[in-house]
Amino acid sequence: MLAKKIAFVLLSSVLVFSSCSDSEVKREMNEYVSSYMNDNKEVIAFGKAHLKTILDKADYSSVGILNAVVGSQMDRFATFIDISGPIYYAAHGPLKVDGSPEKVVLFIRVKNKEELSTYLQSEMSYDLNEANGFTYASSGDMTLGFKQHLAIIILKGGDSDEVELLTEAFKRTEGEMSTGRIADILNSNSGDFQMGMSVQNLYGTASGDLAKASKSERAQLDKLFTDAFVNSNLKFENGRAVLEIKNMFGKELQSKLFLAGDQSAPILKELGSGTPRMGFSMNMDVKKMESLMNELSQNAINNKLGPQYLFIKLGTGSKDLNDLWDGKMGLVMFGEPDETGAFTPEINAFVGIKEKGRDALASLGEAGMSMIKIGTMPPFTIGKNGIAVMSKPGDGVQRLTLPKGAENFGKSGISFFLNLEGLDPDDMADMFDTPELKIILNVAKFISFEYSNDGGKLIIIAKDGKENILKQAMTEAMTELSGKMGNLGV
Repeated sequence: MLAKKIAFVLLSSVLVFSSCSDSEVKREMNEYVSSYMNDNKEVIAFGKAHLKTILDKADYSSVGILNAVVGSQMDRFATFIDISGPIYYAAHGPLKVDGSPEKVVLFIRVKNKEELSTYLQSEMSYDLNEANGFTYASSGDMTLGFKQHLAIIILKGGDSDEVELLTEAFKRTEGEMSTGRIADILNSNSGDFQMGMSVQNLYGTASGDLAKASKSERAQLDKLFTDAFVNSNLKFENGRAVLEIKNMFGKELQSKLFLAGDQSAPILKELGSGTPRMGFSMNMDVKKMESLMNELSQNAINNKLGPQYLFIKLGTGSKDLNDLWDGKMGLVMFGEPDETGAFTPEINAFVGIKEKGRDALASLGEAGMSMIKIGTMPPFTIGKNGIAVMSKPGDGVQRLTLPKGAENFGKSGISFFLNLEGLDPDDMADMFDTPELKIILNVAKFISFEYSNDGGKLIIIAKDGKENILKQAMTEAMTELSGKMGNLGV
């Protein structure tokens, strides 16, 4: 039974990441997906991935256990599925509590329908059924339907009418194709994995405060988000992984964005001295941010910051957050590992506070209320530009010395970097309370991220600069798995 399930998952994966350019077929795979996307208000994300390329970059054939399972199945699937090209997918909203989509639809090109039918029946023992011109089989939350050269896999939990789901999906692929930005994203060159996100559909399927908006508010927001997309491309290279993000917004929405980059990186002079291991900075137009947040959800800032914020506003006579905060925020962490790879972090942090906020804090001090102190860190101090805590203060002349790879820190609206060299992966995974992070920490030596109103970039630099980062991650994952299996006596 386990082998049967593994085979079905492998088949589905190959189907998911497959396409071909059969000249006898009227439509290419991107055209089927383009039709499926046309006027579809439920799809919040869509894109394509190159499974064969990803597997080759991971060098799965050199890993015994993976090659034994995946390699033989890939050869078998190649007889009825073209596994060399990209696959396409569409994720439906709303998002569940755990962040997963309500439904995922996958589009696959079939080379030989009869061979696929024989495989499902003879080698996987699945019962095939016929309905509305297509053949289908199902297993748990997964339903596979195919006809001619097109197959569709639908992943959806709960009780669903599989025939109805497949019938609707196939019908959508036969309609008119999308134009504009959807077509641009589907036709664009991408990395190993691409995702286009529809901001309009994400908002339109959202729950919570957005769902409670009045008709006029929803109409206004729907107009604001019309044709707004975020296009992301992930590429695995020798020595690094790169995620590039591009915002594709209309003029009105673009004009309301609030991140405020500055090439002079003004936050650097507020963060003391020394060479940090980690850094985070933010620079925004607070007035524009608050305006957009309240437009999306009435009184959003008041509701999110709670009664303490309302009390501060009342005490300072402030109308909004812009009266108190200037939009600047920064934090850097220092620490050198000991012989075990562990280290005790030291923190410098700064929040830009406007005059009303500084006066309020000073009044609290004069009234005998000391500034908040966190653990063994130095107390907060009030300066001419804001409040700060300094484990490693500068002397007015000394400034931060940024590590290699963090040269752009503080220049974008949001900046982040993390230097992992010399650190113990177990210790860092415990610090972030994420055991799964250990594999990345074993492979990566430096992580950087920057984001502006136009988009951003995440770069993960590997310890080995000559080998593909996926191959390095695969080696670490299999080492970790082997260790766990050994501990279980397997």
